[in-house]
Amino acid sequence: MRSKRVKVSAGVLQVVLFSVLVTLMICCVSVIAAPEPALVPPPGTWQLDLELHGEPQQISITLPGDTQPRRFWYLLYTITNKTGEDVEFIPQFDLYTDTFQVRQAGVKVRRPVFDAIQARYNKSIPLLEPQSMVTGRILQNGDNARDSVAIFEDFDPNATSVKIFVAGLSNETVTIKSPSLNNNSAKEYLLRKTLMLEYQVPGDRYNLDKRVMLYRNREWIMR
Repeated sequence: MRSKRVKVSAGVLQVVLFSVLVTLMICCVSVIAAPEPALVPPPGTWQLDLELHGEPQQISITLPGDTQPRRFWYLLYTITNKTGEDVEFIPQFDLYTDTFQVRQAGVKVRRPVFDAIQARYNKSIPLLEPQSMVTGRILQNGDNARDSVAIFEDFDPNATSVKIFVAGLSNETVTIKSPSLNNNSAKEYLLRKTLMLEYQVPGDRYNLDKRVMLYRNREWIMR
C-alpha cells in the first residue's frame, strides 16, 4: 500500500511540473512576441512631444476638513504639438510600484493640491494648468505648448522603484489576439503606444519626507 501511494504522488508531481513548464513556455513566447512601436510611424499616426521638468517631487498639504497633512507626488511637463496638424490630447499617467500598487494621476487629488503646486512655480512656470485643462485639442507649433502637472496620491512606503506610464501622446495602436488554451475563440486587445518612465526610490519608510525619485530610463512600449 505504501509503494502504491508513492507512485500516485510521483505521478501527480509530474503532472504539476509539466503544467508549470507549459505555463512558463507560454509566458516566454508571449514576452518574445510582444509588439513594439513601429520604427517608422505608419501613415496617419502622430506623436506629441513631452518635455519633463525634472524628476517627480513630493508635496505635503493639509486639505480643508483634514487635521493632518497628506503627501502627494507630482510630475511637471510641457506638451508640444509638432505633428503638422491639431490633434486631440487625452493624457493618462499611471504610476506602478514594485510592490504592485497602482496610482492614477488625478484620482483622489483635490484642487487645493494643484493650487499649492502652482504657487511653488508661479514665477518659473507662470502658465501652469491642471491636467484636466490641457485635455482636448492641442494646437500646432511651439507657441501653443501647454504646461501641466500629473499629480498622484502617495504610494507604498516600502516601494523601492516605480514606473510611470504615459498614454495619449500618440495615436499609434496595434490589436493582438491572446492565445486560446481551449476551444474558445481568442480575445482581442488594443494596445496603445505608451511612454514608460522608470525611477528608483531610495530611502526608508521612517523618513518619508526625505524620499526622492531618481530617473533611470525612458522607453516607448505598446501597452
